[in-house]
Amino acid sequence: MVCTTPLLHALKRKWPAAEIHVLANKANRAILEGNPDVSVVHTYVYSKQCERNERPGRFSAIVNRLALIRRLRRLRFDMLIVPNGGMHKNSIQFARQLRVRDCRWHDAETEFDDRKPGHRATRPMQHEALSGFRLVPELAPADVGTLKPYVYPERSLQAKWQAVLGDKPLPRVGLFVSNKAEQRRWPEDKWLELVHALDGRADIVIFRDPIDRLASQRLAASSARVVEPPTVPDLIAAMSLLDVVVSADSAPVHLAAALNLSVVAFFEDRPEKYLRWYPLGIRHVLLRAGPRVDAISPDAAAEGVVQLLAEHVSVPELRTDEVQA
Repeated sequence: MVCTTPLLHALKRKWPAAEIHVLANKANRAILEGNPDVSVVHTYVYSKQCERNERPGRFSAIVNRLALIRRLRRLRFDMLIVPNGGMHKNSIQFARQLRVRDCRWHDAETEFDDRKPGHRATRPMQHEALSGFRLVPELAPADVGTLKPYVYPERSLQAKWQAVLGDKPLPRVGLFVSNKAEQRRWPEDKWLELVHALDGRADIVIFRDPIDRLASQRLAASSARVVEPPTVPDLIAAMSLLDVVVSADSAPVHLAAALNLSVVAFFEDRPEKYLRWYPLGIRHVLLRAGPRVDAISPDAAAEGVVQLLAEHVSVPELRTDEVQA
């Protein structure tokens, strides 16, 4: 969703009077709160994964999905876009039920699906944010070097997290230790080594998913503070108070880009990942090694953070010559 916001912004600039409606799930709809390019956000209803709906249960899913389709049909959209780079089967099936005359999504000739070896071997790789632009030639050609994602922190929540985190005598670094994908989890021992390497050089805050108990109390007992933002708006507000983010490939990498923060991003050593999902429009250090991110060393991560922190003149002991080639 974060990587779709540059397209939403471009659509609004092209057609300022247009109403832009977005269909989002209950988790990522929060990304669009306060976004001036979006008129209305509708909540998607899953027909099978009922536990992901706002009202769980098979019967509720059937009733709410039919009501959603009926409501969206009545809006009589002029254009419908499925901006996924691949052919997202469920999205396309749902889109067809809305009876919009001008529907746009990728087909078998234009899609890029990283699960298909033939695509990886023969099709050009480009950032996923460009996928939607390719469906709307009416827009000016998109330059990935100038694209910017957008999120809008809620001011009251910023004040809340400012009170939690306090003043910032040193640049503030957020370490995002939770990741649902096994291949993108960095071991706790390596996070602890990184905390030790940055101790005294930065105000270190560990961000942990409230439902993630894989990160043990050893992190909580370190010199860094541990926070667990309970909602996506809380996460965005707390992140807005950082200077540098360290995270494996996941939402924090793209939220950081939208908040104009610097990022050290861990990726699997797979071009279809790091060439398509790197953070847009910000200074970043991209680290990749092996089929899993746990092959990345704490020393490489620390050097990446030092490189980005060197831009903060408030930390005189950090110098660019500390970063090894």
